[in-house]
Amino acid sequence: MTHIAVIGLGHMGGSAAIRLAQASGIEVRGFDLDETARQRVARDGVVAADTLDDAVKGASVVFTSLPNSSIVRRAWLGPGGLIETADRDTVLVELSTIDPDTMRALGATAEDHGLDVVDSPVSGGPAEALDGKLTLLVGGTAEVIDRVESVLALLGTVRRTGALGSGKVVKIVNNMMSMGNVLVAAEAFAVGVAAGVDPQSLYEVLSVSGGTSHHFTKRFPRALAGDFEPGFAIELGEKDLALAQELARSIKMPVPTASLARDLYALAMLEGQSGKDIVAVLQMYSQWADARP
Repeated sequence: MTHIAVIGLGHMGGSAAIRLAQASGIEVRGFDLDETARQRVARDGVVAADTLDDAVKGASVVFTSLPNSSIVRRAWLGPGGLIETADRDTVLVELSTIDPDTMRALGATAEDHGLDVVDSPVSGGPAEALDGKLTLLVGGTAEVIDRVESVLALLGTVRRTGALGSGKVVKIVNNMMSMGNVLVAAEAFAVGVAAGVDPQSLYEVLSVSGGTSHHFTKRFPRALAGDFEPGFAIELGEKDLALAQELARSIKMPVPTASLARDLYALAMLEGQSGKDIVAVLQMYSQWADARP
């Protein structure tokens, strides 16, 4: 193992880079087009690379953590991108939430160029990444996963899902459930408060009752404190529900609940919740409650 590179230093990629730098004992080089993001991770032990080439050249493992499929394709396939730049036999690990067809196409092109590929989206947020408590949904060949499993395990628990692209499918399905959970919880919670129950008392009861969920207990205390800083931005939630619709359409499967959920997250963005955490849908419902005659 020479060094590890992380491309994309946003909330998730930056946290993953810091975790790898602090836990691996191996040099970690990070690159992002945003200089502020590079400077932020440099304060926590990551070597900030000025160019993608500086980060990737000579790396044994390269992680990418980027916002959407088009940016991932550009980072991998564009001029001076990963497939052109990375040394042969490097393992490319794709952490982003993107469509499985893009993942499979990238994998095929990379393998044609002598590069091994692992599909590894994650469940969990920046805090879990920093603590090494993510769940990694890992697709690919057993031999390639075996090569990098010890590095992946620094970020959390490795769950093998099958062939390349299967990790993206599982992540999309997971996020369909997560976005739905938060939306229904916000709607129900707003009804309870509008009907006269104290918000803190309502949370304390619901958090230990049958309707609770992981996202309810994780996100609603922050919402009650007025903290909507994005651990997972509402724009990303809407994007992931769009991926769910595309995946379902490709297999001719109707998903009316996910489609309605996507519309409601888009509506929340129009109602002033853009740039906030997904739990900000609660604010949309609260605004509706306040507007009652």
